[in-house]
Amino acid sequence: MSASVPRLFADIKAMLEDMHAVAVEGQCCDNSPDMQLALTRLLRSRTATVEASLVIIAHRLGGEHD
Repeated sequence: MSASVPRLFADIKAMLEDMHAVAVEGQCCDNSPDMQLALTRLLRSRTATVEASLVIIAHRLGGEHD
């Protein structure tokens, strides 16, 4: 069964909270370039997941997606 719209919003909120923690980690001055790249990839992946969830929400509500 597919998730409800409120559940999708809850999932987005959780992803944004996780992304905040990753962004904070990225601010450390002593991260290696490999670590910074891994954090960048993680943020990019989570951003894509948030976007996909937003498309699903818009579709379920009968709206357009940009």
